[in-house]
Amino acid sequence: MADEEIAGYLIRREVENGDDELLYHTDKFGSVPGVSELYEDEDEANAVADLLSENDSLAITVEEVYFDDGEEEDEATDGE
Repeated sequence: MADEEIAGYLIRREVENGDDELLYHTDKFGSVPGVSELYEDEDEANAVADLLSENDSLAITVEEVYFDDGEEEDEATDGE
């Protein structure tokens, strides 16, 4: 994925069963599980993740999101 263009950044939180969920932060209401904002700036996303981590014992991470060029990678062999 090194040559793909980054569309933005999402914040994820690891939940107790080992899965993870998208996490949206609002100043007024705190955090909203299952909903996320696409941050254009990685530093902003990391700052929000750090803020959310202060009051949460679960792991919170920032994940890169890449533009979808509409082409699916075909890993099937052609029979040779």
